[in-house]
Amino acid sequence: MAVSISIMICSLFESKSPIFAGIGAIMAMQASVSESFTMGKNRMLGTFVGAIIGLLFSLAFPQNPFFIGIGVIIVIHLCYIMRWNKALQLSAIVFMGIALNPILEARFSYALFRIIDTFIGIIVGMIINYFISAPNMEKRIRGSINTLYNECKKIIYTIIWKQGEVDLRELRSDITLLAENYEALSNDIDLNLFRNKDSNSYNKILSIADSIETNISLLSKMDKIPYIDGKNQKLLKELFDKTLDPKEGLIKEDIDIVYNYHLNQSLNLLLEIKSFLEEHPLENK
Repeated sequence: MAVSISIMICSLFESKSPIFAGIGAIMAMQASVSESFTMGKNRMLGTFVGAIIGLLFSLAFPQNPFFIGIGVIIVIHLCYIMRWNKALQLSAIVFMGIALNPILEARFSYALFRIIDTFIGIIVGMIINYFISAPNMEKRIRGSINTLYNECKKIIYTIIWKQGEVDLRELRSDITLLAENYEALSNDIDLNLFRNKDSNSYNKILSIADSIETNISLLSKMDKIPYIDGKNQKLLKELFDKTLDPKEGLIKEDIDIVYNYHLNQSLNLLLEIKSFLEEHPLENK
């Protein structure tokens, strides 16, 4: 939709290269509204830099391959310094289009229309991303939390009942995704694009996830499965609705105490996530 609207607007101005508007619209569509605004702003500035430098080089060194290469390096370096990394390609494309134009008079109009076309596409893309197809970051975060919860349960089940080796890479990937989604939502809130009363809860869940990962990692590195005390057996029953084989005797070894401590931490933290998911079901968003 954003691409179609951008091209239609450009056609009203009789633009000869509406493709730049389409490219700008595509680039402005991001995973969150704040990212769309930030990327849109950076790409507009990057386009402006590419156009200005391209115009200067086309006047000083018309169609000189060596200096065109130098110009591309300058454009890329400036975008890198300004942290417009995702505007690099577009800025360089605009520079090349202007610097390689053989007609002097056309360079000015080309530079102007490339800026206008790109700006139209970016602005339309940002508007569409905000008003029509705004990403539901809360739903994504809750989905990430649900995935994280299930992964933690799977790992603990493997450790306790299967007594097998576990791979924590998927858990780390889930935590990273949750952190990225939370950061995107926080940026939206900082820009006053949304208000969210659960933002602090999401941050707490992220901290809980890191703590669970630490405790599970320690559990997975222990060579033996020691005696599991009564408190942890009750927590396991609550989480998995499954009981352990009864064992006689009391905790006697140091490893039993350490193991039960980290298991207790993991289970209680996991119950906090479970409680959050029950209070905030996915279908509500």
